[in-house]
Amino acid sequence: MSIKQHLVIRSAVLKGRVNKYAILGLVISLGSIVIATLLVAYQVTGFINFTSIILAQKVNPALWALDLTPFMFAYWGQSFCHEVVTTAESMIENETKALVDKSSDLELKLQYETHHDHLTHLPNQRLLSQRINQGIKQIGPNEELAIIVLHICSFKEINGKYGSFNANSLLIQFAERLKTVLLEPFLLQAYMGMNMVARLQGAEFALLIPRLRKDHQLDELITKVINATAISLMIDGNSINIKTTAGVALYPEHGNDDSILLQRANASLFRAEKEGRPYAIYHSGMDKDTEIRSVILTELSSAIDNEQIVMLYQPVLELKTQKIIGVDTQVQFNPPNNGSIAADRLLPLIEGSVLLKKLTLLVIKNAVNQLVQWHQVNHKIYITVNLFDATDIELPAFVGQLLKTHNISPQYLKMEFTEKACLSDQAHSIIVLKQLADLGVTLGISDFCSGYSSFLYLINFPISDIKIDKSLLRNMLDDEKHEDVVLAIIKLAAAMKLTMFADGILDPSMLKKLKQMGCVYGQGSYFSPAIDAGAVTTMLEKMDI
Repeated sequence: MSIKQHLVIRSAVLKGRVNKYAILGLVISLGSIVIATLLVAYQVTGFINFTSIILAQKVNPALWALDLTPFMFAYWGQSFCHEVVTTAESMIENETKALVDKSSDLELKLQYETHHDHLTHLPNQRLLSQRINQGIKQIGPNEELAIIVLHICSFKEINGKYGSFNANSLLIQFAERLKTVLLEPFLLQAYMGMNMVARLQGAEFALLIPRLRKDHQLDELITKVINATAISLMIDGNSINIKTTAGVALYPEHGNDDSILLQRANASLFRAEKEGRPYAIYHSGMDKDTEIRSVILTELSSAIDNEQIVMLYQPVLELKTQKIIGVDTQVQFNPPNNGSIAADRLLPLIEGSVLLKKLTLLVIKNAVNQLVQWHQVNHKIYITVNLFDATDIELPAFVGQLLKTHNISPQYLKMEFTEKACLSDQAHSIIVLKQLADLGVTLGISDFCSGYSSFLYLINFPISDIKIDKSLLRNMLDDEKHEDVVLAIIKLAAAMKLTMFADGILDPSMLKKLKQMGCVYGQGSYFSPAIDAGAVTTMLEKMDI
Protein backbone atom coordinates (compact mmCIF):
# COMPACT_ATOMS: atom_id res chain seq x y z
CA MET A 1 0.00 0.00 0.00
CA SER A 2 1.38 3.43 -0.98
CA ILE A 3 1.73 6.33 1.48
CA LYS A 4 -0.93 8.24 -0.47
CA GLN A 5 -3.43 5.38 -0.15
CA HIS A 6 -2.62 5.12 3.54
CA LEU A 7 -3.39 8.84 3.92
CA VAL A 8 -6.78 8.50 2.18
CA ILE A 9 -7.78 5.56 4.40
CA ARG A 10 -6.77 7.36 7.62
CA SER A 11 -8.76 10.46 6.54
CA ALA A 12 -11.86 8.36 5.76
CA VAL A 13 -11.67 6.63 9.15
CA LEU A 14 -11.38 9.99 10.91
CA LYS A 15 -14.37 11.41 9.00
CA GLY A 16 -16.43 8.38 9.97
CA ARG A 17 -15.64 8.84 13.66
CA VAL A 18 -16.52 12.56 13.66
CA ASN A 19 -19.80 11.90 11.78
CA LYS A 20 -20.65 9.19 14.28
CA TYR A 21 -20.46 11.62 17.20
CA ALA A 22 -22.39 14.31 15.25
CA ILE A 23 -25.25 11.82 14.64
CA LEU A 24 -25.18 10.79 18.29
CA GLY A 25 -25.62 14.45 19.29
CA LEU A 26 -28.55 14.76 16.88
CA VAL A 27 -30.25 11.68 18.36
CA ILE A 28 -29.82 13.04 21.90
CA SER A 29 -31.31 16.38 20.78
CA LEU A 30 -34.40 14.73 19.22
CA GLY A 31 -34.87 12.58 22.30
CA SER A 32 -34.76 15.66 24.51
CA ILE A 33 -37.45 17.37 22.37
CA VAL A 34 -39.75 14.34 22.60
CA ILE A 35 -39.38 13.97 26.38
CA ALA A 36 -39.82 17.72 27.03
CA THR A 37 -42.90 17.89 24.79
CA LEU A 38 -44.55 14.94 26.57
CA LEU A 39 -43.88 16.48 29.99
CA VAL A 40 -45.33 19.86 28.97
CA ALA A 41 -48.38 18.21 27.35
CA TYR A 42 -49.14 16.31 30.54
CA GLN A 43 -48.60 19.42 32.68
CA VAL A 44 -51.02 21.53 30.56
CA THR A 45 -53.86 19.02 29.97
CA GLY A 46 -53.31 16.25 32.49
CA PHE A 47 -53.05 13.61 29.82
CA ILE A 48 -50.91 12.73 26.78
CA ASN A 49 -52.39 12.43 23.30
CA PHE A 50 -51.92 13.98 19.88
CA THR A 51 -54.03 17.05 20.76
CA SER A 52 -52.15 17.73 24.02
CA ILE A 53 -48.78 17.37 22.22
CA ILE A 54 -49.85 19.94 19.56
CA LEU A 55 -51.10 22.28 22.27
CA ALA A 56 -47.83 21.97 24.21
CA GLN A 57 -45.83 22.93 21.11
CA LYS A 58 -48.09 25.97 20.52
CA VAL A 59 -48.12 27.45 24.05
CA ASN A 60 -44.55 26.77 25.33
CA PRO A 61 -41.77 29.04 23.88
CA ALA A 62 -39.07 26.94 25.57
CA LEU A 63 -40.00 24.04 23.31
CA TRP A 64 -39.61 26.31 20.28
CA ALA A 65 -35.97 26.91 21.20
CA LEU A 66 -35.45 23.22 21.90
CA ASP A 67 -36.93 22.36 18.48
CA LEU A 68 -34.08 24.28 16.83
CA THR A 69 -31.33 22.20 18.45
CA PRO A 70 -31.35 19.34 15.87
CA PHE A 71 -30.61 21.82 13.12
CA MET A 72 -27.88 23.37 15.27
CA PHE A 73 -26.36 19.95 15.98
CA ALA A 74 -26.49 18.99 12.32
CA TYR A 75 -24.84 22.24 11.24
CA TRP A 76 -22.27 22.07 14.05
CA GLY A 77 -21.50 18.41 13.34
CA GLN A 78 -20.82 19.03 9.66
CA SER A 79 -18.74 22.15 10.34
CA PHE A 80 -16.78 20.44 13.13
CA CYS A 81 -16.28 17.36 11.01
CA HIS A 82 -14.94 19.41 8.12
CA GLU A 83 -12.60 21.45 10.33
CA VAL A 84 -11.27 18.49 12.30
CA VAL A 85 -10.70 16.34 9.24
CA THR A 86 -9.10 19.20 7.32
CA THR A 87 -6.74 19.85 10.22
CA ALA A 88 -6.05 16.15 10.67
CA GLU A 89 -5.40 15.68 6.97
CA SER A 90 -2.96 18.56 7.06
CA MET A 91 -1.18 17.01 10.07
CA ILE A 92 -1.12 13.57 8.45
CA GLU A 93 0.12 15.03 5.18
CA ASN A 94 2.93 16.89 6.96
CA GLU A 95 3.83 13.75 8.90
CA THR A 96 3.72 11.68 5.73
CA LYS A 97 5.89 14.18 3.86
CA ALA A 98 8.46 13.98 6.66
CA LEU A 99 8.38 10.18 6.48
CA VAL A 100 8.77 10.27 2.70
CA ASP A 101 11.72 12.65 2.99
CA LYS A 102 13.30 10.44 5.65
CA SER A 103 12.61 7.33 3.59
CA SER A 104 14.23 8.96 0.58
CA ASP A 105 17.28 9.86 2.66
CA LEU A 106 17.58 6.27 3.88
CA GLU A 107 17.17 4.92 0.36
CA LEU A 108 19.88 7.25 -0.93
CA LYS A 109 22.15 6.27 1.97
CA LEU A 110 21.55 2.57 1.34
CA GLN A 111 22.17 3.02 -2.38
CA TYR A 112 25.42 4.86 -1.66
CA GLU A 113 26.64 2.22 0.79
CA THR A 114 25.75 -0.53 -1.68
CA HIS A 115 27.99 0.99 -4.35
CA HIS A 116 30.83 2.42 -2.24
CA ASP A 117 33.53 1.04 0.00
CA HIS A 118 32.73 1.83 3.64
CA LEU A 119 36.35 2.55 4.62
CA THR A 120 37.72 4.67 1.78
CA HIS A 121 34.36 5.83 0.34
CA LEU A 122 35.64 4.99 -3.12
CA PRO A 123 33.34 3.17 -5.54
CA ASN A 124 33.37 -0.59 -4.92
CA GLN A 125 33.59 -3.47 -7.39
CA ARG A 126 29.82 -3.49 -7.94
CA LEU A 127 29.82 0.10 -9.19
CA LEU A 128 33.08 -0.41 -11.08
CA SER A 129 31.53 -3.32 -13.00
CA GLN A 130 28.57 -1.15 -13.98
CA ARG A 131 30.89 1.60 -15.23
CA ILE A 132 33.00 -0.88 -17.21
CA ASN A 133 29.94 -2.16 -19.07
CA GLN A 134 28.74 1.41 -19.66
CA GLY A 135 32.18 2.31 -21.02
CA ILE A 136 32.15 -0.67 -23.39
CA LYS A 137 28.89 0.58 -24.92
CA GLN A 138 30.23 4.13 -25.40
CA ILE A 139 33.72 3.36 -26.74
CA GLY A 140 34.77 4.87 -30.08
CA PRO A 141 36.50 3.20 -33.08
CA ASN A 142 40.01 4.50 -32.21
CA GLU A 143 39.74 3.91 -28.48
CA GLU A 144 40.10 1.08 -26.01
CA LEU A 145 39.07 0.60 -22.41
CA ALA A 146 41.78 -0.12 -19.82
CA ILE A 147 41.48 -1.68 -16.38
CA ILE A 148 44.52 -1.24 -14.15
CA VAL A 149 44.41 -3.21 -10.89
CA LEU A 150 46.86 -1.90 -8.27
CA HIS A 151 48.05 -3.75 -5.18
CA ILE A 152 49.99 -2.15 -2.32
CA CYS A 153 53.17 -4.18 -1.93
CA SER A 154 53.93 -5.74 1.48
CA PHE A 155 50.58 -4.61 2.87
CA LYS A 156 50.19 -7.86 4.80
CA GLU A 157 53.46 -7.16 6.62
CA ILE A 158 52.38 -3.57 7.34
CA ASN A 159 49.11 -4.86 8.75
CA GLY A 160 50.91 -7.41 10.91
CA LYS A 161 53.44 -4.92 12.22
CA TYR A 162 51.23 -1.90 12.83
CA GLY A 163 47.78 -3.46 13.28
CA SER A 164 44.48 -3.15 11.46
CA PHE A 165 43.69 0.37 12.66
CA ASN A 166 46.93 1.79 11.27
CA ALA A 167 46.71 -0.32 8.13
CA ASN A 168 43.23 1.03 7.48
CA SER A 169 44.54 4.55 7.97
CA LEU A 170 47.13 3.84 5.30
CA LEU A 171 44.43 2.59 2.91
CA ILE A 172 42.43 5.77 3.41
CA GLN A 173 45.47 7.95 2.69
CA PHE A 174 46.34 5.88 -0.36
CA ALA A 175 42.77 6.22 -1.68
CA GLU A 176 43.04 10.01 -1.44
CA ARG A 177 46.34 9.91 -3.31
CA LEU A 178 44.85 7.66 -5.99
CA LYS A 179 42.07 10.18 -6.64
CA THR A 180 44.65 12.91 -7.30
CA VAL A 181 46.46 10.63 -9.76
CA LEU A 182 43.43 10.95 -12.05
CA LEU A 183 44.24 14.63 -12.41
CA GLU A 184 47.88 14.13 -13.33
CA PRO A 185 48.72 15.60 -16.80
CA PHE A 186 49.95 12.28 -18.17
CA LEU A 187 46.52 10.75 -17.53
CA LEU A 188 44.51 13.75 -18.72
CA GLN A 189 46.34 13.55 -22.04
CA ALA A 190 45.82 9.82 -22.43
CA TYR A 191 42.07 9.46 -22.55
CA MET A 192 38.75 11.03 -23.36
CA GLY A 193 35.82 10.40 -21.04
CA MET A 194 35.12 9.89 -17.33
CA ASN A 195 37.84 7.98 -15.49
CA MET A 196 37.31 6.26 -12.17
CA VAL A 197 39.14 4.74 -9.21
CA ALA A 198 37.64 2.00 -7.03
CA ARG A 199 38.60 -0.23 -4.13
CA LEU A 200 38.24 -3.93 -4.86
CA GLN A 201 39.27 -5.71 -1.66
CA GLY A 202 41.98 -5.48 0.97
CA ALA A 203 44.89 -3.52 -0.51
CA GLU A 204 43.66 -3.87 -4.11
CA PHE A 205 42.39 -0.85 -6.05
CA ALA A 206 41.36 -0.36 -9.66
CA LEU A 207 41.80 2.46 -12.13
CA LEU A 208 39.32 2.56 -15.02
CA ILE A 209 40.28 4.45 -18.19
CA PRO A 210 37.14 4.10 -20.34
CA ARG A 211 38.28 5.83 -23.57
CA LEU A 212 42.04 5.38 -23.88
CA ARG A 213 43.50 6.50 -27.18
CA LYS A 214 44.98 3.55 -29.07
CA ASP A 215 47.95 5.62 -30.20
CA HIS A 216 48.99 6.28 -26.61
CA GLN A 217 52.02 4.48 -25.16
CA LEU A 218 50.44 2.07 -22.66
CA ASP A 219 53.72 0.94 -21.05
CA GLU A 220 54.70 4.56 -20.42
CA LEU A 221 51.30 5.31 -18.95
CA ILE A 222 51.40 2.36 -16.53
CA THR A 223 54.95 3.21 -15.44
CA LYS A 224 53.83 6.74 -14.59
CA VAL A 225 50.91 5.35 -12.58
CA ILE A 226 53.30 3.07 -10.67
CA ASN A 227 55.66 5.99 -10.00
CA ALA A 228 52.79 8.27 -8.94
CA THR A 229 51.65 5.73 -6.35
CA ALA A 230 55.13 5.15 -4.91
CA ILE A 231 54.70 7.50 -1.96
CA SER A 232 55.42 7.92 1.76
CA LEU A 233 52.48 7.82 4.18
CA MET A 234 52.37 8.44 7.93
CA ILE A 235 50.89 5.86 10.27
CA ASP A 236 51.36 5.65 14.01
CA GLY A 237 54.02 8.36 13.86
CA ASN A 238 56.07 6.43 11.31
CA SER A 239 56.78 7.28 7.68
CA ILE A 240 55.97 4.23 5.54
CA ASN A 241 57.31 4.02 1.99
CA ILE A 242 54.89 2.11 -0.17
CA LYS A 243 55.04 0.82 -3.71
CA THR A 244 52.42 -0.73 -5.93
CA THR A 245 52.24 -3.56 -8.44
CA ALA A 246 49.83 -3.39 -11.36
CA GLY A 247 47.96 -5.77 -13.63
CA VAL A 248 46.33 -4.51 -16.84
CA ALA A 249 43.60 -5.75 -19.17
CA LEU A 250 42.14 -4.02 -22.23
CA TYR A 251 38.82 -4.06 -24.08
CA PRO A 252 38.27 -5.39 -26.69
CA GLU A 253 41.60 -7.22 -26.93
CA HIS A 254 41.43 -9.11 -23.63
CA GLY A 255 37.72 -9.50 -22.92
CA ASN A 256 34.26 -8.28 -23.73
CA ASP A 257 32.62 -7.74 -20.32
CA ASP A 258 33.41 -6.59 -16.79
CA SER A 259 33.92 -10.00 -15.18
CA ILE A 260 36.41 -11.25 -17.81
CA LEU A 261 38.35 -7.98 -17.85
CA LEU A 262 38.64 -7.85 -14.05
CA GLN A 263 39.59 -11.52 -13.93
CA ARG A 264 42.35 -11.03 -16.50
CA ALA A 265 43.60 -7.81 -14.88
CA ASN A 266 43.92 -9.79 -11.64
CA ALA A 267 45.69 -12.61 -13.46
CA SER A 268 48.15 -10.03 -14.77
CA LEU A 269 48.66 -8.67 -11.27
CA PHE A 270 49.26 -12.19 -9.95
CA ARG A 271 51.89 -12.80 -12.64
CA ALA A 272 53.63 -9.46 -11.96
CA GLU A 273 53.85 -10.19 -8.23
CA LYS A 274 55.02 -13.75 -8.87
CA GLU A 275 57.83 -12.57 -11.14
CA GLY A 276 58.73 -9.50 -9.06
CA ARG A 277 57.88 -7.06 -11.85
CA PRO A 278 56.22 -3.64 -11.30
CA TYR A 279 53.40 -4.45 -13.73
CA ALA A 280 52.15 -6.91 -16.32
CA ILE A 281 49.74 -6.59 -19.24
CA TYR A 282 47.52 -9.60 -19.83
CA HIS A 283 48.36 -12.24 -22.41
CA SER A 284 46.94 -15.71 -22.96
CA GLY A 285 49.82 -17.47 -21.17
CA MET A 286 48.60 -16.01 -17.88
CA ASP A 287 45.56 -18.23 -17.96
CA LYS A 288 47.71 -20.89 -16.33
CA ASP A 289 47.89 -18.79 -13.15
CA THR A 290 44.13 -18.47 -13.24
CA GLU A 291 43.90 -22.21 -13.69
CA ILE A 292 46.01 -22.75 -10.54
CA ARG A 293 43.66 -20.57 -8.55
CA SER A 294 40.74 -22.40 -10.10
CA VAL A 295 42.29 -25.73 -9.01
CA ILE A 296 42.66 -24.41 -5.45
CA LEU A 297 39.01 -23.35 -5.41
CA THR A 298 37.93 -26.73 -6.76
CA GLU A 299 39.94 -28.49 -4.07
CA LEU A 300 38.48 -26.17 -1.45
CA SER A 301 34.96 -26.93 -2.64
CA SER A 302 35.70 -30.64 -2.39
CA ALA A 303 37.24 -30.20 1.07
CA ILE A 304 34.15 -28.33 2.29
CA ASP A 305 31.81 -30.97 0.86
CA ASN A 306 33.84 -33.72 2.51
CA GLU A 307 34.28 -31.72 5.74
CA GLN A 308 38.07 -31.75 5.49
CA ILE A 309 38.63 -28.16 6.64
CA VAL A 310 41.04 -28.00 9.61
CA MET A 311 39.55 -26.42 12.74
CA LEU A 312 41.85 -24.75 15.27
CA TYR A 313 40.89 -23.12 18.57
CA GLN A 314 42.55 -20.35 20.57
CA PRO A 315 41.68 -20.34 24.30
CA VAL A 316 40.05 -17.24 25.84
CA LEU A 317 40.79 -16.74 29.52
CA GLU A 318 39.63 -14.82 32.54
CA LEU A 319 42.75 -12.71 33.10
CA LYS A 320 42.63 -12.69 36.91
CA THR A 321 42.41 -16.48 37.37
CA GLN A 322 43.77 -17.50 33.92
CA LYS A 323 40.88 -19.92 33.71
CA ILE A 324 39.73 -20.89 30.20
CA ILE A 325 36.16 -19.68 29.64
CA GLY A 326 35.90 -20.23 25.90
CA VAL A 327 37.70 -20.63 22.58
CA ASP A 328 37.89 -18.76 19.28
CA THR A 329 37.71 -20.84 16.12
CA GLN A 330 40.14 -20.50 13.22
CA VAL A 331 40.02 -22.36 9.92
CA GLN A 332 42.85 -23.67 7.79
CA PHE A 333 42.87 -25.34 4.38
CA ASN A 334 45.64 -27.72 3.31
CA PRO A 335 45.40 -28.37 -0.45
CA PRO A 336 47.57 -31.26 -1.70
CA ASN A 337 50.06 -29.25 -3.76
CA ASN A 338 49.78 -25.66 -2.59
CA GLY A 339 50.76 -25.63 1.08
CA SER A 340 48.68 -24.49 4.02
CA ILE A 341 46.21 -21.62 3.42
CA ALA A 342 44.96 -19.70 6.46
CA ALA A 343 41.63 -17.89 6.60
CA ASP A 344 43.08 -14.44 5.82
CA ARG A 345 44.38 -15.76 2.47
CA LEU A 346 41.41 -18.02 1.85
CA LEU A 347 38.59 -15.51 2.21
CA PRO A 348 39.65 -13.15 -0.62
CA LEU A 349 39.64 -16.14 -2.99
CA ILE A 350 36.04 -17.07 -2.24
CA GLU A 351 34.52 -13.68 -1.43
CA GLY A 352 31.20 -13.23 -3.20
CA SER A 353 30.96 -16.91 -4.19
CA VAL A 354 28.74 -19.71 -2.92
CA LEU A 355 31.83 -21.24 -1.26
CA LEU A 356 31.80 -18.47 1.35
CA LYS A 357 28.35 -19.51 2.54
CA LYS A 358 29.26 -23.21 2.46
CA LEU A 359 32.41 -22.56 4.48
CA THR A 360 30.51 -20.46 7.03
CA LEU A 361 27.88 -23.15 7.59
CA LEU A 362 30.52 -25.89 7.86
CA VAL A 363 32.55 -23.96 10.44
CA ILE A 364 29.45 -23.29 12.55
CA LYS A 365 28.42 -26.96 12.30
CA ASN A 366 31.88 -28.22 13.30
CA ALA A 367 32.10 -25.70 16.14
CA VAL A 368 28.78 -26.81 17.63
CA ASN A 369 29.75 -30.48 17.29
CA GLN A 370 32.99 -29.80 19.14
CA LEU A 371 31.13 -27.81 21.78
CA VAL A 372 28.87 -30.80 22.39
CA GLN A 373 31.91 -33.04 22.96
CA TRP A 374 33.40 -30.67 25.53
CA HIS A 375 30.09 -30.23 27.33
CA GLN A 376 29.60 -34.01 27.50
CA VAL A 377 32.76 -34.24 29.64
CA ASN A 378 31.66 -31.26 31.73
CA HIS A 379 33.88 -28.61 30.14
CA LYS A 380 31.21 -25.90 30.03
CA ILE A 381 33.03 -23.38 27.88
CA TYR A 382 31.64 -21.30 25.01
CA ILE A 383 32.85 -21.24 21.41
CA THR A 384 33.21 -18.23 19.12
CA VAL A 385 32.80 -18.43 15.36
CA ASN A 386 33.94 -15.72 12.96
CA LEU A 387 31.02 -14.71 10.81
CA PHE A 388 32.45 -14.45 7.29
CA ASP A 389 29.13 -13.46 5.72
CA ALA A 390 26.50 -11.59 7.75
CA THR A 391 24.00 -11.21 4.91
CA ASP A 392 22.79 -14.82 4.57
CA ILE A 393 19.10 -14.63 5.51
CA GLU A 394 18.97 -18.43 5.92
CA LEU A 395 21.69 -18.41 8.59
CA PRO A 396 19.50 -17.76 11.70
CA ALA A 397 17.21 -20.69 10.91
CA PHE A 398 20.24 -22.95 10.34
CA VAL A 399 21.81 -21.93 13.66
CA GLY A 400 18.52 -22.28 15.54
CA GLN A 401 17.92 -25.79 14.24
CA LEU A 402 21.52 -26.78 14.96
CA LEU A 403 21.29 -25.65 18.59
CA LYS A 404 17.93 -27.36 19.01
CA THR A 405 19.16 -30.64 17.52
CA HIS A 406 22.17 -30.79 19.84
CA ASN A 407 20.30 -29.35 22.83
CA ILE A 408 22.92 -26.61 23.27
CA SER A 409 21.99 -23.36 24.99
CA PRO A 410 22.59 -20.40 22.65
CA GLN A 411 24.57 -18.63 25.39
CA TYR A 412 27.47 -21.00 24.61
CA LEU A 413 27.66 -19.94 20.94
CA LYS A 414 29.17 -16.57 20.08
CA MET A 415 29.57 -15.00 16.67
CA GLU A 416 32.06 -12.28 15.86
CA PHE A 417 32.15 -10.12 12.76
CA THR A 418 34.28 -7.38 11.26
CA GLU A 419 33.34 -4.05 9.70
CA LYS A 420 33.69 -5.47 6.21
CA ALA A 421 31.42 -8.42 6.96
CA CYS A 422 28.51 -6.13 7.86
CA LEU A 423 28.85 -2.64 6.54
CA SER A 424 29.05 -3.71 2.90
CA ASP A 425 25.33 -4.57 3.00
CA GLN A 426 23.76 -3.17 6.16
CA ALA A 427 20.18 -3.64 4.98
CA HIS A 428 20.54 -7.44 5.11
CA SER A 429 23.16 -7.81 7.84
CA ILE A 430 21.10 -5.87 10.41
CA ILE A 431 18.17 -8.23 9.85
CA VAL A 432 20.35 -11.35 10.07
CA LEU A 433 22.18 -10.23 13.22
CA LYS A 434 18.97 -9.21 14.97
CA GLN A 435 17.47 -12.64 14.27
CA LEU A 436 20.62 -14.32 15.63
CA ALA A 437 20.43 -12.14 18.76
CA ASP A 438 16.75 -13.08 19.18
CA LEU A 439 17.85 -16.73 19.26
CA GLY A 440 20.08 -15.88 22.23
CA VAL A 441 23.37 -16.06 20.33
CA THR A 442 25.94 -13.56 21.61
CA LEU A 443 27.27 -11.16 18.96
CA GLY A 444 30.59 -9.36 19.10
CA ILE A 445 32.95 -7.11 17.16
CA SER A 446 36.24 -8.85 16.47
CA ASP A 447 38.29 -5.77 15.51
CA PHE A 448 36.89 -2.90 17.55
CA CYS A 449 38.60 0.41 16.69
CA SER A 450 40.43 -1.07 13.71
CA GLY A 451 38.47 1.23 11.41
CA TYR A 452 36.28 4.30 11.62
CA SER A 453 32.80 2.85 11.85
CA SER A 454 33.13 0.81 15.05
CA PHE A 455 30.84 3.05 17.08
CA LEU A 456 28.13 2.66 14.44
CA TYR A 457 28.07 -1.03 15.40
CA LEU A 458 27.10 -0.17 18.97
CA ILE A 459 24.17 1.93 17.72
CA ASN A 460 22.88 -0.13 14.80
CA PHE A 461 23.69 -3.74 15.72
CA PRO A 462 22.69 -5.91 18.72
CA ILE A 463 26.22 -6.10 20.14
CA SER A 464 27.11 -7.77 23.46
CA ASP A 465 30.91 -8.19 23.17
CA ILE A 466 33.74 -6.08 21.80
CA LYS A 467 37.28 -7.28 21.16
CA ILE A 468 39.86 -4.52 21.04
CA ASP A 469 42.18 -4.46 18.03
CA LYS A 470 45.63 -5.99 18.46
CA SER A 471 47.49 -2.92 17.21
CA LEU A 472 46.30 -0.80 20.13
CA LEU A 473 47.44 -3.40 22.66
CA ARG A 474 50.85 -3.87 21.05
CA ASN A 475 51.68 -0.16 21.23
CA MET A 476 50.07 0.80 24.54
CA LEU A 477 53.14 0.01 26.67
CA ASP A 478 55.32 2.40 24.65
CA ASP A 479 52.77 5.03 23.67
CA GLU A 480 50.68 6.94 26.21
CA LYS A 481 48.03 7.80 23.60
CA HIS A 482 47.45 4.14 22.78
CA GLU A 483 47.21 3.40 26.48
CA ASP A 484 44.62 6.16 26.90
CA VAL A 485 42.59 4.77 23.99
CA VAL A 486 42.61 1.26 25.47
CA LEU A 487 41.53 2.60 28.87
CA ALA A 488 38.76 4.65 27.25
CA ILE A 489 37.44 1.58 25.40
CA ILE A 490 37.42 -0.45 28.62
CA LYS A 491 35.43 2.30 30.36
CA LEU A 492 33.10 2.61 27.37
CA ALA A 493 32.41 -1.13 27.44
CA ALA A 494 31.62 -0.96 31.17
CA ALA A 495 29.33 2.05 30.72
CA MET A 496 27.41 0.34 27.91
CA LYS A 497 27.27 -2.98 29.77
CA LEU A 498 29.35 -4.70 27.09
CA THR A 499 31.83 -7.49 27.71
CA MET A 500 35.32 -6.48 26.57
CA PHE A 501 38.05 -8.84 25.43
CA ALA A 502 41.70 -8.11 24.72
CA ASP A 503 43.12 -9.88 21.68
CA GLY A 504 46.86 -10.35 21.16
CA ILE A 505 48.28 -10.50 24.70
CA LEU A 506 51.99 -11.14 24.13
CA ASP A 507 53.76 -11.00 27.49
CA PRO A 508 53.34 -10.62 31.29
CA SER A 509 53.77 -6.82 31.23
CA MET A 510 50.89 -6.43 28.78
CA LEU A 511 48.76 -8.77 30.88
CA LYS A 512 49.55 -6.82 34.06
CA LYS A 513 48.65 -3.48 32.46
CA LEU A 514 45.34 -4.79 31.13
CA LYS A 515 44.35 -6.14 34.55
CA GLN A 516 45.21 -2.78 36.13
CA MET A 517 42.96 -1.07 33.61
CA GLY A 518 40.05 -3.33 34.50
CA CYS A 519 40.04 -5.65 31.48
CA VAL A 520 38.56 -8.99 32.57
CA TYR A 521 39.00 -11.32 29.59
CA GLY A 522 41.60 -11.87 26.89
CA GLN A 523 43.60 -14.16 24.62
CA GLY A 524 46.94 -14.23 22.87
CA SER A 525 50.14 -16.12 22.24
CA TYR A 526 51.25 -15.52 25.83
CA PHE A 527 48.63 -18.06 26.91
CA SER A 528 48.33 -20.21 23.79
CA PRO A 529 48.30 -19.96 20.00
CA ALA A 530 45.46 -21.52 18.01
CA ILE A 531 45.63 -25.29 18.64
CA ASP A 532 43.62 -28.37 17.77
CA ALA A 533 40.68 -29.62 19.84
CA GLY A 534 42.73 -32.35 21.55
CA ALA A 535 45.27 -29.83 22.85
CA VAL A 536 42.47 -27.63 24.16
CA THR A 537 40.99 -30.62 25.97
CA THR A 538 44.35 -31.32 27.61
CA MET A 539 44.53 -27.70 28.82
CA LEU A 540 41.00 -27.93 30.20
CA GLU A 541 41.80 -31.16 32.05
CA LYS A 542 44.92 -29.63 33.61
CA MET A 543 42.88 -26.64 34.68
CA ASP A 544 40.44 -28.95 36.49
CA ILE A 545 43.17 -30.66 38.50
